[in-house]
Amino acid sequence: MSYSPFLKIINLFKEGNNDQSSPLLDLCEISRLYEQMREEPFPKIYFPGDQSLYKEITSSVKKGNVNNLTRTSYYHDFFKKHSELHWAFLAHMVSRNAGYHMTDLRSHLFSHILDAGEQRSLFSFLERCNAAIFNDAYPQLLLYEKWKLTGESPFHLLKKFNVSVFMHKMWDEFIKTGNQHVLTIALIMNEQHMIQKRILSDPNLNIGIERWKFFLQDRLEFTSILFPYGKHLPYSLAGLSVSHFEKVDRRILLGKKLYSVLFHGSVLPSAFTFADRHPHTGSREDYWPHLYSVEEKKSRLFSPTLASAWENESPLHLSSQDWFNAQTADVMTPLLSMVTPRHFSMTRKWKARATILVNLKRD
Repeated sequence: MSYSPFLKIINLFKEGNNDQSSPLLDLCEISRLYEQMREEPFPKIYFPGDQSLYKEITSSVKKGNVNNLTRTSYYHDFFKKHSELHWAFLAHMVSRNAGYHMTDLRSHLFSHILDAGEQRSLFSFLERCNAAIFNDAYPQLLLYEKWKLTGESPFHLLKKFNVSVFMHKMWDEFIKTGNQHVLTIALIMNEQHMIQKRILSDPNLNIGIERWKFFLQDRLEFTSILFPYGKHLPYSLAGLSVSHFEKVDRRILLGKKLYSVLFHGSVLPSAFTFADRHPHTGSREDYWPHLYSVEEKKSRLFSPTLASAWENESPLHLSSQDWFNAQTADVMTPLLSMVTPRHFSMTRKWKARATILVNLKRD
């Protein structure tokens, strides 16, 4: 197979001046995986035990997919039992940030930018993405847990859960190699392509605000993914700013960088301790109570809990289309390398931003 499709877009994933790159899979390995994914799959036969496991997992997913709080908690609990699955903790911390963004919509700042209807629509958009990822990924985690318990592969059930054939192969590969980095990046790729296919590419998508408002917020990097870490309050913040959210390649690259940041030796131990000590509420008071408060205070920024800000949404209904269909070989490019930003401290930047907002509120 020619490698030219890969080479054409490698530049999209080359790190910038502030990034370091380390090789992951080579082109030969990626080509092999891609060709196997493109093979016509054998018809799946489900035995009574399969049907029982499917019902059991479906019930667990339904219980966990109530709202952002339950999803975030389920990811954390899973990682505590299976710490080799790095994606589970990354998902927990990113899902915490999704909750912060949801409650930010009820802050004083957003109330001056968006009316109530626009806030509701943007919340529904964030909630839809958060729920879709859990609905797709959590069955995969539970099937892995089942494999650990029994030693028998249940991954043929992925098709029944409408999980992409891409992940069918990547789970098989993980069972053989135990390569945590490859599996984590594969899951990042899968979930971002999935929401691109089933949500962001929907011609009927309506997030309820004019496009210029959405993209202005996006281009100005108003939104950041933050990982609290350190020994005590107020915690330091590691993370990165989000931009170009509409581009799947940029989101995947961001996910790769966030993975490297969260699992950095200086961040991971205390970030996990933070997550363990502070159950997710959706309020930024969880990590910076000196600047945020769940109550209306003149000296603090209002950051409500998710439970007080929003009611639960209706259950999710999405297309079951496989995003991998008709993909060219270059879709595999993110598996070429790990990418680590040289600079990922957000403490000063976020403190300055929050302090300015507090001072404006006081005036």
